Amino acid sequence: MSLVLGLDISARVVRGAFLRTAFRGSEMEQYAEAAVPYSAEAESEQDLLRAAVEQVIAAGARAPDRIMASLNGDAASLRLVDLPVGVEKKAAEVLPGELEAMLPFGVDDAIVDYQVVNRDDSTVELMAVAAPRQNVSACLRQLQELGVDPRELAVGAAVFDGLGALLFETLGERTVLVIDVGPTSTDFAALTNGRCTFARTISGGMDLVESGRRALLAASLKRTLASYRAQRSQEPSLILLAGETAPMESARRWLTEQLGIECEAAALPVAPGADEETLPKFAKAAALAARAISRRKQIDLRQGEFASKAAASEIRKHSRLILVSAAAIMLSFAISLFARYRVARAEHVQLSAVLAEVSQDLLGEEARSAAHARDLLTMGPRIDDPLPRFDAYDVLEAISEQIPEDIQHDTRRLLIEIDDEGDTGRFEIQGTLGSIAERDRLVEALQEHRCFAEVEKGSISTAVEDRKDYKIEVKIRCEEPSSRSGKEQ
Repeated sequence: MSLVLGLDISARVVRGAFLRTAFRGSEMEQYAEAAVPYSAEAESEQDLLRAAVEQVIAAGARAPDRIMASLNGDAASLRLVDLPVGVEKKAAEVLPGELEAMLPFGVDDAIVDYQVVNRDDSTVELMAVAAPRQNVSACLRQLQELGVDPRELAVGAAVFDGLGALLFETLGERTVLVIDVGPTSTDFAALTNGRCTFARTISGGMDLVESGRRALLAASLKRTLASYRAQRSQEPSLILLAGETAPMESARRWLTEQLGIECEAAALPVAPGADEETLPKFAKAAALAARAISRRKQIDLRQGEFASKAAASEIRKHSRLILVSAAAIMLSFAISLFARYRVARAEHVQLSAVLAEVSQDLLGEEARSAAHARDLLTMGPRIDDPLPRFDAYDVLEAISEQIPEDIQHDTRRLLIEIDDEGDTGRFEIQGTLGSIAERDRLVEALQEHRCFAEVEKGSISTAVEDRKDYKIEVKIRCEEPSSRSGKEQ
């Protein structure tokens, strides 16, 4: 099991949410907060903040395995970008060029990351962030001075994407707004189907309220809601108020009046360290911790030179286990490959034996390979042709060839009898031709064929137009194979 700490650090208070994750689920284990006393001296203020962070970390049952923190939204730029589906895998390469014209600072000196908001058949919509390297460096340096080395660094209002994984059963498929009024800024996020689809950090927070300029905050919230509606089609049905003002009924009522949407406090999982009234204050810390149980890619500024060293050390720590697991996988693959080879080899031997038997029977020689069998077939069959050497079709062909071309011949009846071997038989032909002389020429022509042994003249009579009806009987004796190239092919 792993213990994850979501750490929400502000100038006034430090809050933490300890989430215990396991293979089959997760459980919120502890909430903790520590106020930061006011100090006029910068060095003293840093020491007080460090003490508050240490107090929150010490409240856990043990030291956390991972810490999640965030960069203030004022220090980065969040944008919605549409890309063709085909370039989604290359989004990290394409995004800098897409963002360059949108940013008030150079994209070459910024950390860029993204998460998927929505996709259809042709387009993928991304929430992209660009943060100047100096801002990311300053944030990480400050956290390290406080004794914190976060595994991931989220950004502004996009932090609340973690609530989708933590409160999915509660939120369902609705679209809700999450608003967190901080000391000097306000985070505004929209969640649809548990996924953050819009995030913006507004300048001004409790400082405006405390100085009597609440109308400025209301105007900023209304403009942000209008911007959301211009970019997204899903109408929000609920506002979840998070942070310091969440327990205040007056704050929830004021938001409902200003934005025209029902507002209630964020309902987080119950755990020691927070009661029902103070629980919504931990929404950002809980959302940060819940990043550990989200299965989709989320924005993380720990990229490139800012990549977490803890992740690398964790890999080194478990390097032996990784190597053993890799060796086990390779061994399993080798065993599987060998088993497949044995099966294929046995099948090859069996098929080769069948091929040898068939080729011996039909071709007169054993062939144990496809190439050898193909060569034997190309050389021609080595067995006697099972077809008759001289059949009825051959008789028809012979008669047609033997009739002289200048004789007008009409066949009225043809009877062919031939044995199964094609050696002997007879045929009787009755037809009409021009004269007795033509009949005699036909008899002579038939006698010239090597398979027509005896030709016997039959009766002859006068037909229409003084033509002659005749009858001839021929005995067939064809003991030698006939040269019929067409049949052998």
